[in-house]
Amino acid sequence: MSVTWSDQNWTQDEWDWWYHVSQGSALESIIPYDWFVAMEKPSLSPRFAGDFIDQDYLGQFGFLADGSGDYYNPKYNPDNLPVGFSKADNYFDPVSGQTGSVIGFTCGACHTGQINYKGQGLRIEGGPNMIDVGKFKTATGVSLLLTDKLPWRFNRFANRVLGEDHTKEAKAELKERLDALIAEASRVKDETEQYYPVEEGFGRLDALDRIGNFVFGVEIDLDNFHAVDAPVNYPHLWTAPWFDWVQYNGSIMQPMTRNAGEAMGVFARVNFDPDNPRYPLYDSNVDVKNLHKIEELLAGDPLYNVLSGEPDTKMGLTEPKWPEELLGAIDQEKAAKGKILYENKCQSCHLAPIGSEAFLVEDNWVTLNDKYPNRKYLKVTMKNLYDIGTDPMVATNWLQRIVNLKHLASDYEPTKPNEPKEPFNYDGMVTAGFALPFTVDKVVQYQYDKLGLTPEQREEYNGFRPDLARGLLGYKARPLNGIWATAPFLHNGSVPNLYEMFPPSNGLKSSTSAVGNLIPSWLVLTPIQSKEVSS
Repeated sequence: MSVTWSDQNWTQDEWDWWYHVSQGSALESIIPYDWFVAMEKPSLSPRFAGDFIDQDYLGQFGFLADGSGDYYNPKYNPDNLPVGFSKADNYFDPVSGQTGSVIGFTCGACHTGQINYKGQGLRIEGGPNMIDVGKFKTATGVSLLLTDKLPWRFNRFANRVLGEDHTKEAKAELKERLDALIAEASRVKDETEQYYPVEEGFGRLDALDRIGNFVFGVEIDLDNFHAVDAPVNYPHLWTAPWFDWVQYNGSIMQPMTRNAGEAMGVFARVNFDPDNPRYPLYDSNVDVKNLHKIEELLAGDPLYNVLSGEPDTKMGLTEPKWPEELLGAIDQEKAAKGKILYENKCQSCHLAPIGSEAFLVEDNWVTLNDKYPNRKYLKVTMKNLYDIGTDPMVATNWLQRIVNLKHLASDYEPTKPNEPKEPFNYDGMVTAGFALPFTVDKVVQYQYDKLGLTPEQREEYNGFRPDLARGLLGYKARPLNGIWATAPFLHNGSVPNLYEMFPPSNGLKSSTSAVGNLIPSWLVLTPIQSKEVSS
């Protein structure tokens, strides 16, 4: 399939970098990078089964090919991995002390989309991907287990990792390390699989609960585990850096807290043990420098200033424009009727179209830091669960989740005059809305200290915003620019296409629904992203 790229204000070098830049993450079981590229597809056959990293094979789990045809950029991707995989160098495991280069996920794994239509792929930067993390994890585990148990597979694996002239001692050490990895993965699975009652499937992940389980559960105390039962659609990223609150439930304000928390959730290990002889408390693999660069690439200059025509400002990632040459021309008569419907039915929550005069009215914008009055942020509408009437699990899980920070509680210091130490009156038992920004800030500040950042640089890395989190029984109604390219719809990905989002009342042919009549016939065919397996 040939692939074209939508025009979203990024250069080819920028999206190539985005696909493979490390945020300091690994996989749930720490797999050395050279092991990952040496792995074979799962197979009992004594013959070579083919590379596990084969683009077509990993495409079965929703991962997108790096480029079009044979193209890929060896500058960022020397082993031709699919979009979303990175090589994290100088990685360390605080528990075992193991160091080296490991395979990890990038932001682009979940937030790069592709629409396939009539044999043509349209790449959507910052769009939702259709990966199935659970199936990928299972396949990875089976491949490693077969490599460990089948001598002919292990021999090939040792040759690829160590070279064909390796010693018996090196091979024995490799086998011992592989045995240890599998044993540890099996232990974690036995202890935690009860908390995963829902199969998330393609295009969905319970990100908040998974982040909480790894950071608060695996790394602090297994008693902090919570059921992973609220999967959501991977959100699209354009415009989001300029929202006053992010996440579907509007729970986080500061970009570094959101991004570093995500990196920790996708297995950037942190030392939370004050008695660890190898690493200081809060030392971690979180790459705050790359996370800042990623945010800058996505955000550009302040959206309000750019849209207001202020000189010398640059837009960040923009929404994809409708590709008429691929998906057909827009019916302008229907579009005009749709504009009226949007103004009457949708605009009160989702705001006026991006860039319009009504969008730029002062009431839509807020200043979050008095030191930077020219940096305005979009006030995204929050709607309560009762008004929306949709799946409440994401919001209720976050609001109700309690975390025991244990010994870390003693590190809390009030940040305001006369502020009591009340959050830790109960032996470190706090809400997730307190625990996440608290722990992430400790990790981030440690990294800032290692980099020697000035106070001014720290504010820049933090997006010039305070480190705030909250819990609301509601979801945000973000602007709908580029929404056509973000199927499936709603926060939990429960609606596959626009036709199902606005179903005509009496069927397609005899529809009396004004909205239904405005949906062009070719949009009834779901623009599902990624490979056919995604549907």
